[in-house]
Amino acid sequence: MTVMKFIHAADIHLDTPFFGREESVRTKLKEATREAFSGAVRAAVERGVHAFLVAGDLFDNERLTFASERFLLREMARLREAGIQVFYATGNHDPGRANYRARQMPWPDNVHLFSGTAAKTVAVSDAQGRQVGWLTSAGHNSPRESANLAGGFGRARPDLPHVAMLHAHVSSGSEPGEHEIYAPCGRRDLESPGFDYWALGHIHRRHRVFEDLPAWYAGNIQGRNPRETGPKGVCYVEVAKGGVQEHEFIPLSPVVWDWLEISCPHRADSFQPLADGLCSEILRCIDASDGRQHFVRVDLTGQSPLAEELSREGENLQTLTEEVQAESGVSRLEIRPQHVTRPVDVDEYRGSETVLGEALDILDRLQGEDRLLDRVRPSHLALRDEPDEREYLRGLLRDMERELASRLLPGGNGS
Repeated sequence: MTVMKFIHAADIHLDTPFFGREESVRTKLKEATREAFSGAVRAAVERGVHAFLVAGDLFDNERLTFASERFLLREMARLREAGIQVFYATGNHDPGRANYRARQMPWPDNVHLFSGTAAKTVAVSDAQGRQVGWLTSAGHNSPRESANLAGGFGRARPDLPHVAMLHAHVSSGSEPGEHEIYAPCGRRDLESPGFDYWALGHIHRRHRVFEDLPAWYAGNIQGRNPRETGPKGVCYVEVAKGGVQEHEFIPLSPVVWDWLEISCPHRADSFQPLADGLCSEILRCIDASDGRQHFVRVDLTGQSPLAEELSREGENLQTLTEEVQAESGVSRLEIRPQHVTRPVDVDEYRGSETVLGEALDILDRLQGEDRLLDRVRPSHLALRDEPDEREYLRGLLRDMERELASRLLPGGNGS
């Protein structure tokens, strides 16, 4: 049985500008992206793969520096020396039209560039020149590819493992999120040709597109912002005719983004207990000893005796952030108070002849009557007599109780 071994990488995004970040953070992230890519090449050499696949967005076309161009050519030469073929399909950030950088680069002869929208099939060979499989791919010709490129891939060859590679958005298989919908395709496009593996790029979250189809997004190689959380890297794949034999994620990102929601320590009524409690919770949620740099964003919620102090922008939050970052050892920390209120026992005010008592009575009526609840639901939330959706609304109303108490009682945030 012939087995084809390869690295599936995508969305490297060399020279991403990281707008909105301070200079030191931009420098760290640019260096981290190169380091992650070098790690992917090293993994390919150490595992003796037959092919190194890049499913689009290797770099940002208009921002590619001389330093990154030199870096890329050196890494491709490392793969060439190891007898590893590189298959690179252009994406929306590195399109393949003649006047774009992907076509202008002097790639070594082990690099097979797929820069046009017409699918091509090429042989994949081992270091001794023996064929071990087939690969079909197409690239983006322009930055805004609207055609279904997968629809022109044809059928898989029956003799050896056959892999398809594409930078695309698969409808119903993954949410676009912040990604534009380019080269759109669907389940039928992936299923009917009978390929043994689909190596996909464009969506930055690593996942299998459909549980019963051999189609994966590798995700990006280094998280670029707080929304791209967790370890990033590449996939090591072994595929035979008729099925995937092994699929392993290799974490490579030197920087890991963590976005945490943490409830305030209830009994922390002064600075140090608050800082210690937040540090303990951060360290419980992340592995700060994994050798990676952690960039952590904390959304602070819940009730705290220090709610008023936390609501003040400026020195208080800066001092807290500096202390928690130093205690926890994370590389970067951002703390954002989100609806933090002071502790209040709202039940003491139910039925009272106060503004808060009247407001609580209205909320109680809404929570207790489905008819009223349906009348005040947000227009974008379509209730269909499903108890879980109404329970979601009731949860929002319970949160409003604490918010109202905080704003209406003396000393609250709204006073």
